[in-house]
Amino acid sequence: MNITGKHIAALTLLAIAAWGFYSAPPPLPQESDINNEATIPISRVLEVVAKENDIARSLYTASIVGAGKKVGLSFSEDWKDEAVQAGPLPALFLREAAASIERSPVPLGLFLGSDFPISPSNSFSGSQDEIFARIKESREAEHFYDSGTGRHTAMFPDLASVMACVTCHNDHPDSPKTDWELNDVMGATTWSYPEEMVSAEEALQVVDAVRRGIADAYQAFLTEVEGFDPPVPIGDKWPGPELTVPSLEIFLAEFDERASPDTLCELLELSAGG
Repeated sequence: MNITGKHIAALTLLAIAAWGFYSAPPPLPQESDINNEATIPISRVLEVVAKENDIARSLYTASIVGAGKKVGLSFSEDWKDEAVQAGPLPALFLREAAASIERSPVPLGLFLGSDFPISPSNSFSGSQDEIFARIKESREAEHFYDSGTGRHTAMFPDLASVMACVTCHNDHPDSPKTDWELNDVMGATTWSYPEEMVSAEEALQVVDAVRRGIADAYQAFLTEVEGFDPPVPIGDKWPGPELTVPSLEIFLAEFDERASPDTLCELLELSAGG
């Protein structure tokens, strides 16, 4: 496909979303200014947001949870309990992002499952068990149409990429598996969407929903931290050696630096028909 003026308008908006998502949302274009043909495979878009999710969770896991524990921060599955001074565990950070996506008008689904989940609600269902068994062997993503849900689905291996994941699951009293090792496949993030092909505008909306979900998840952590006694400083510093956490703007700027160049390149390629 040749890049037309309509594609250029779409790509401009994609660039704005990729580099400025934590500021005011960019206005969507008029229909006459954007290519509304469904020419982009949703499987490719799901690959883009899966990478973004991995970057955000790795950043939160290593630089907030791992570093924070060393200077006295706590993280728990009961983090929303008023009597508990703790932030969300990495899996619960993802759940917050997924809840934000679910509240958005974008029909995108996100679920983190495992064959050894701490919480039964994170168990796979239907054909996902069989597909996850293949993922554990290949360590490769699986794309498929789920006839049970009527949605185009992608499952991506979820690795124990840092020791904080391994230690947390091995030490948890409700964990059905206590011999996890670094780089084990602990589960899979599952993304789903009702359509097989999307337009450039719809691709933009999917990426925007995921990035807003990441922002909402981190803001939920900050809201919890603000109620700690004594309070934990929130500013421009990361935990360690001081007991402090970065603001939403600082966290998202770091995520943006790690994720946006690749995301923009991939969106440009997709919109150009690559």
